[in-house]
Amino acid sequence: MFKSTLALIAALAASAVLACEPECRHNLAAAFATQYAPVIRLAADELQGALSSSFSNVTVPDTVSAVVPDGAIQRSFTSGLSKTLDLFVEQATGPNILEKGIYSVMFAEEHPFKGDCNHPARLKRKMPPKGESWTREECEKMDYICGNPPSICHFLPMVKDRIVRRIQEQLTEFATFDEGFLVKNVVHAVKQSTYNAMSQYGAGSMVDDPRVNSYIDELVSSALRALKFWAAVDVAELCSRPGQKDACNGWDEIIIPEILRWP
Repeated sequence: MFKSTLALIAALAASAVLACEPECRHNLAAAFATQYAPVIRLAADELQGALSSSFSNVTVPDTVSAVVPDGAIQRSFTSGLSKTLDLFVEQATGPNILEKGIYSVMFAEEHPFKGDCNHPARLKRKMPPKGESWTREECEKMDYICGNPPSICHFLPMVKDRIVRRIQEQLTEFATFDEGFLVKNVVHAVKQSTYNAMSQYGAGSMVDDPRVNSYIDELVSSALRALKFWAAVDVAELCSRPGQKDACNGWDEIIIPEILRWP
C-alpha cells in the first residue's frame, strides 16, 4: 500500500512538471492581451470613423445653423466621441475583460490547455533545465492539446482563433446590449456634444426647441445605426481584413518565445 501511494505521488509529480501552472497561465493570458490591445484600438478607430460619417447624413436645422458656425457641432462630436472611445478601449483592454476572456478560452473552457502530456509521449524530457526554454522542435512535436507550453505553441493558430472569437463576443456585447458601455456612452456623447457646441455660441437656450430635440433624436438614431453596423460587419470581420494582418498576426516571434520560456 505504501509503495503504491509513493508510485502515485511520483506519477502525479511527473505529470505536474509538464503543466503550464497558474503563474504560467496568467502570464500567458496577459502576454496575449498585450498583443491584442492594439486590435481593439483599431476596431475603436473604425467605429470613430463610422460614427463621424453618420452625423453628416443628418441635416442641421436652420435655427441652429443660423447661430452655430458650420462644422462646430461636428468638431464637438469628434472630440466627445474620441474621449468616449478612449474610455471604451481602456475598459475593453483591461484585465477584467480582455485578459480574463483570454484566460478562459485557453484554460477554462472547451478543450483547455490542461492535463497530462505524457500519454502518448511526444517529448524526451518533462521540462527544460532551469533557465532554459522549450525548443521550436518540441513545439512542433507536441501535437495534441494538453497542459504544457509546447502544446500551446503548437496550436497557436487555434489559440488566436479562440481569442479573436472571444473579443468579437465582448465587443458585440459592448455595442448591442441596452446597458452596454458603447450604447450608453455614445448616446450620452452625442447629446452632450450637441449641447456643448450650441452653448459655446450662445444657443444653449435652444435645446428645448422641438426642432432641436428632433435633430438630436436623429443624431442619436444615426449613431446607433452606425454602432449596430460596426458590430455586425466590422467586428464580425475582425482580424480577417488585409489591413489588420500585422496587428493580428505580426507578433508570433514575440509570443512564441514567451510561451516556450515557461517550464
